[in-house]
Amino acid sequence: MCDLTYIRKLMGDAWVDAEVYGANPAHLLGRYQKNEKARVWLRHTEELVKDLLTNPKVEFDANVLVDKIKDPFISTLAEMESAAFLARQGFGIVLEPNAPKKGPDICADWDGVSYFVEVRAAGFSEDEERRERVTKQIFAKMNQIPSAYSASFVIGDEYHAGSPRTKAAIELVVEVLGLLKEKEIKKATLYFEPPDGKVLLPEGVYSTDVQVNEIISKADLVVRFEHLGKEMTRTAASLMKKMKFPPEPVNDHERLKTILKQKRKQLPKSSRGIITLEVSEQFMLSDFSIESALYGDLEFRLQRVDGVYKPVGAPIARRNNRGFFRQTSRVSAIVIQNRRVEGGRVILERKVYPTNRANDDTIRLTLAELRRFGELENRGHLTAEHAPNHVDEDIETE
Repeated sequence: MCDLTYIRKLMGDAWVDAEVYGANPAHLLGRYQKNEKARVWLRHTEELVKDLLTNPKVEFDANVLVDKIKDPFISTLAEMESAAFLARQGFGIVLEPNAPKKGPDICADWDGVSYFVEVRAAGFSEDEERRERVTKQIFAKMNQIPSAYSASFVIGDEYHAGSPRTKAAIELVVEVLGLLKEKEIKKATLYFEPPDGKVLLPEGVYSTDVQVNEIISKADLVVRFEHLGKEMTRTAASLMKKMKFPPEPVNDHERLKTILKQKRKQLPKSSRGIITLEVSEQFMLSDFSIESALYGDLEFRLQRVDGVYKPVGAPIARRNNRGFFRQTSRVSAIVIQNRRVEGGRVILERKVYPTNRANDDTIRLTLAELRRFGELENRGHLTAEHAPNHVDEDIETE
């Protein structure tokens, strides 16, 4: 059992006993506790809370942080990671400096200079975020329903948390659980085509009815039930995404730009603004997508010979400068954070991407400043000491 001295000090014994060590905890920390391999994340959270509570460089409103840890935990975890990292670097930290008003997540001070940091945990996509919210609603209900069955859900794109469609689907599943128990059916599959198309087929039963088969083919909710051999205090549930045919392309760079555009509004104008994106869940995210989102798409141009473009020699590669940075003066740099587990500990990898905007209203950071936020790698040419000579004429779009 993990020693949660500091989480208990912040959250209180009653909350920890119920939400972490309870029989059916709803909070993610409780699910970490029940999974031996995932307990590294519980220990990681404990270390972060310890850092915030014991480091004299960190200031925060305990009540605000408690509420954010309760929900939304994932994004709050990323905020705590950034705050703890920056405090260890030597910054003076204030969490939620504008609370209760909206504003940046962190104010980080260094020798009288303030940097405003906005943090976001970036999921796979907007669709994945929608599905996560639906999953929470379904699982919360299944945790309240005692049964001897597991329920494996496959849902379509039209289900949203709190929507009438989702509510109707959950009510139908609860009704079917009662029917399965009454009829002593061990395995069955439910097909739901809203609003009225409902088919329940026990395992090994096939239909030749045209109308039934039409419902099966059009169903956007499919739930497979299996008897687990004994009555449980809740219904075990899992959820999968309905696959699309043909598969749709993934535009990670466009999604990143959308997230950044939303987050920049939390940063004050005429300041040193930093956006930190925690992207560990986006396991397919590449450096190519990140640089396309920030600096623009990579274009290849042929060399010009005697006034005519000809395929002579290697093509010239350059950015079209239509990335996120061109659109705003509020953001001096983006930090991309990835987590990895090594030796039973969570290791943070932070890459810094400086702005390439050279307008007078943009504050560019020096090499020393940028390195305090993470690894700069080969992007030193974008520091204040080596700013590009060109000046964009774009005006920030709100």
